[in-house]
Amino acid sequence: MRPLTKDDFRQLEKGAQLNNPTKKSPRIAAAAAMVVCLLAALAALGGVGAAQSAVSSAQGAYGKKVTICHKGKKTISIGKSAWPAHQRHGDTLGTCASAAAKAAKAKKAKAAKAAKIKAAKAKAEHAKAKAEKHKAEKTKPEKAEKKQDASSDHGDKPGKGNGKGKGGKG
Repeated sequence: MRPLTKDDFRQLEKGAQLNNPTKKSPRIAAAAAMVVCLLAALAALGGVGAAQSAVSSAQGAYGKKVTICHKGKKTISIGKSAWPAHQRHGDTLGTCASAAAKAAKAKKAKAAKAAKIKAAKAKAEHAKAKAEKHKAEKTKPEKAEKKQDASSDHGDKPGKGNGKGKGGKG
């Protein structure tokens, strides 16, 4: 190593200059861009991890969460232990959209069941009316036939009747 001279000291006082200070190197720009990208990626992943840990800690404190339709209007998530209290005042398990679809399906099924019962009653009444009509038609000729038999019996047997006919005293 050589000893420092006055010129060396003057350069140190001015500040050491590398080649051309106004010309930026492409390597420096690329390195800076890479650092910015890495920082952004780490911040995003760190944020997700922090959010997940916050959810985990909330679940640890309140147990597992369930999604409910609150008062038929708003979908919310509550602790599993709070569900019985919400259920008592009419909240339903699941989202409000699924609760509405489920209610519509139940209403449709109830209407179909009522229509089926009504149709069965109408069919039974029709069958009953038909049976009564058939029974009435069947018994009408028998009554008329019995009347004819009764009137023809009186004319065939002498000595029977009111006593004013043939062979009677009079």
